[in-house]
Formats: sequence, C-alpha cells, structure tokens
Amino acid sequence: MYTGDFDGKKIYITINYARNNHLAGYNVHLGLRRNVSGSYKIAGDGIDVTLNEPGDHPFDGKFTIHLDAAGDKGTGKWVPLNNAKLSTKEFSLTKVIRTGDKGNNFEADYPMGGDNRDITFKNDGSAVLNYYPQINDSTRAGQMVTVRGTWERKGDSLYVTWEKKGDLPEPATLYTITYEGEGENRWLSGVETADSIRYWVGP
Repeated sequence: MYTGDFDGKKIYITINYARNNHLAGYNVHLGLRRNVSGSYKIAGDGIDVTLNEPGDHPFDGKFTIHLDAAGDKGTGKWVPLNNAKLSTKEFSLTKVIRTGDKGNNFEADYPMGGDNRDITFKNDGSAVLNYYPQINDSTRAGQMVTVRGTWERKGDSLYVTWEKKGDLPEPATLYTITYEGEGENRWLSGVETADSIRYWVGP
C-alpha cells in the first residue's frame, strides 16, 4: 500500500497483483474506492507505473507514477478520463509499512460503536461513520446518515478527512486511540473525539 497527499486529501493506492509487467489493485480517496489496472516497467532509476480507473465514474482518471528503485516512494500525476471540470493532480507517495501488533494498532478493520452511531477504520485507508443526526437536545433524526472518508494514524491519534454530506456539519476529524490495562495486559478499547464522543471496540 502507498499513501500520499492528493489535492490536500489523503489517497491510498494498493497493488495486489504484479506479474509479467501487469498490475491490478485499487485506490481509496475520500472513502471512494476504485479499482485500478495497468502496467509497469523497469526504468534506469526506478519503476514506471501506469494505472487506469474503470472510467464509469465521473471522478475516474489515469495515474502515471514513478517509483524509486526500492519501490519505497515515488511521484505521480493523475489525469481525469472524461470530466472537463476536473484538473490534473500531481502528488508524492510513500510506502506504508505494516506492523504485526494487532492488539494495539489500526492496520485492520475495527468496527466500534457509540451512542446512536458506529465507526469503522478500514484496512484500505477508508473510514465509514454511521449516525443519527441530533435535531435538538432530546431528539435525533429518524434516518441514519452514512459518511465516508480516509484516515491516517500519527502516534495515538487518527486523522480523518470526510466527504461533504449536504448541509450536515462535518464529523470530528481527530480521534484519540484509547486503551485499557498496562504493559503486556494493555488492549485497545476504542477511540474518543475532542468533544468526548466515545466509540468502543465490539466483542
């Protein structure tokens, strides 16, 4: 998996097939996941990659990426396929190094529930929040709202960039990871926002 800043928002690109100069995988940006396929070739100073999104979504485009020889970082350009309102984007990528400590990290799916809401930070870098909006102090809307985004971890904090959802206020963008216990007996209990909204890891 690679990640980078794409027009001010986090993007994740995952390659799960690479053989005979052919590539396939997917990318996630603002919670939207799109399959990609293309090719790669060895260049003098690294690896040249071309990845195409399917083309059946108005935000689909073509990636051209140059990775260093080790495949650890690179630079790229994205060109829209069929939407004249979108512009070409340039970005840098770094490889995400996964750790194996599943008890204390977020490199896997952790569905968490709170009062009238739940949130999931997914392994592919996307996040999904389901909640019932507050109408007044004692009443919530009858219809659940789903908001999608992308997330990244810095220390014990999770930073989320959410899609814009109509006139609804943006959900919290900073979540602090919470634990119970100490030392080898410490375990992940959930996350908490700055305004004390708690989400707990399910059984």
